[in-house]
Amino acid sequence: MPALPVVVHAAVCADFPNQAAAQRAHNTRDGDGDGIYCEDLPCPCLKPGQHSKPAPSSQALPALGRSIALGAVTRFSGCHVRGELPDHACTPGARFAKVTKAEVCTPGYSSAVRNVSSSTKDAVYTAYGMTRHFNGSNGEVDHLVSLELGGSNARSNLFPEAAPGSHEKDRLENELHAEVCSGSLRLRAAQRLIATNWVAAFRARFG
Repeated sequence: MPALPVVVHAAVCADFPNQAAAQRAHNTRDGDGDGIYCEDLPCPCLKPGQHSKPAPSSQALPALGRSIALGAVTRFSGCHVRGELPDHACTPGARFAKVTKAEVCTPGYSSAVRNVSSSTKDAVYTAYGMTRHFNGSNGEVDHLVSLELGGSNARSNLFPEAAPGSHEKDRLENELHAEVCSGSLRLRAAQRLIATNWVAAFRARFG
């Protein structure tokens, strides 16, 4: 009897914390054939043939302090996504208390601080009344204030976000991160901007 063919399932971009990790794994789809995988993920970005620097270890990271919510959390269930925006009664956004511009602008920072367990994601889905979970290609549990802008991993900073809105928000996050690191936008202002209404911030920059 002939051997059955081995079926290899490609990973999806949501399986990786950033573009560099996807580039190393080399097992997602390269839609435009330019040798760069998962281009909608946050940087550190890689060009074809480049290799990423290892992310700083958790021991090397400075103390980021506790998570501070950017608004009152008044509801833990019965949450509803409003278009592409989270329910601010459940997800007002949250940041690390002591995070600085220098830290978020260090390559590898986001992947080093990312720490959202499956149980936390399940709790977010439950709070928003979702029994079916996103598979990565159709959406994800996302940080409202992205890690690259100093957001924390607290539930008050997480919401279920469907695609393609998640891809648009990734683009905004990268733009705001660049503005913060260039000095044209203060870190705290960027956090408030994306937490208040990321869709409006996106349209102001990209139309």
